Amino acid sequence: MADLIVFRCPQTGMNVQTHLEKQQIPEGRSFESFACPACTRIHFIDLASGQPMNRER
Repeated sequence: MADLIVFRCPQTGMNVQTHLEKQQIPEGRSFESFACPACTRIHFIDLASGQPMNRER
């Protein structure tokens, strides 16, 4: 079942929402690419937390 995920676009600072499958991933992280409608760039969303990839991850 897809969850509504809301995150802040790192390029524009706008809140963006999308439907992605959240997953329970015990080992490591799994990211899915997503074309952002706010800036038209590709962001990677962590499927476990629903947060965008940043420099710390």
